Amino acid sequence: METMRIAIVAPPWFAVPPVGYGGIELVVGYLADGLARRGHQVTLFAAGGSRTEARLVATFAEPPSALLGDPAVEARHILAAYDHWREFDIIHDHTFLGPVTGAALPVPLVHTLHGPVTDANRDLIAALGRRAHLVAISHHQRSTLPAGTRAAVIHNGIDPAAFPFSAEPGDYLLFCGRINPEKGPVEAIEIARRAGLPLLMVVKINERLEHEYWEAEVRPRLRGLDVEVKQQPPTEEKLAAYRGALATLFPIQWPEPFGLVLIESMAAGTPVIAFPRGSVPEVVLDGVTGFHCRDLDDAAEACWRARELDRRECRRRVERHFSASLNVLRHEQLYRAILASDGRGEPAPTLPLALDGITAPGRS
Repeated sequence: METMRIAIVAPPWFAVPPVGYGGIELVVGYLADGLARRGHQVTLFAAGGSRTEARLVATFAEPPSALLGDPAVEARHILAAYDHWREFDIIHDHTFLGPVTGAALPVPLVHTLHGPVTDANRDLIAALGRRAHLVAISHHQRSTLPAGTRAAVIHNGIDPAAFPFSAEPGDYLLFCGRINPEKGPVEAIEIARRAGLPLLMVVKINERLEHEYWEAEVRPRLRGLDVEVKQQPPTEEKLAAYRGALATLFPIQWPEPFGLVLIESMAAGTPVIAFPRGSVPEVVLDGVTGFHCRDLDDAAEACWRARELDRRECRRRVERHFSASLNVLRHEQLYRAILASDGRGEPAPTLPLALDGITAPGRS
């Protein structure tokens, strides 16, 4: 196969792969390493402290995590990356602001939509879709794009072998995620309370709004509950938390674009108790790798039924549909399709069914 010169631009906020929190950084790390192993010339633009099998260009000596969201910091990172655009056949940008710069350059640009489509960004996404090749991370997310905006669907992927597996259910419930209303930490606490089961919370609380929500709404509800809270623990502790749980609670309050927690939990063998919003129905197979629940009472009852599920099926679903190796192959195919055309004329080629994985919510 012909070698491609590929630039991958990660967000600047956390190392690739992340030490603790950092879902985008995790999937970007898998992608960069996987493409490099397949013989491509891959350059990863990321914060210092990143570890990769690609060529690393560190735009900051240390990840500027404390400045998360600062547009000046992100702009500096982006300018450092795009200054090298002539060296590449294709650029894949995972930042928020970067595609605005990349869309003006003659090199083909791929941009993954890691967040939800909102009223605030809808027009921007539509404009980018006319100038870049968009990737949606779920079929549901693609269904929310502005009318006429094309995008390939490539689900996020992880390495199942990196997640210790247990065929035996544990005795506690797990919540893993940001302390934000959309992720449902308050609902998770109430589910655990109604189920009468211990709760382990592996959480991120470092932004101002997260601290405020934790103090005002979440922490007061922990009184009287058998609960343990771990803030951004080392990766090994998070993996052990997944492996040892009875079920992972995912009571989201928004249309989740993908939800890495879902496949991380299932890779460890732990089923997911979730509200079927956003991507959940196409990732979690109801009654097989978890349960889609109507409300808090339904979720509390499902926690006990989780013991009946075959945890090996959870692992198999990730291996078949959400592996990092499959994610890399899909991206490689997308890049080749773009370069086989004029690179700019037809955005986001549709991937063949054989590589497009799950084609409709709920399909196994």
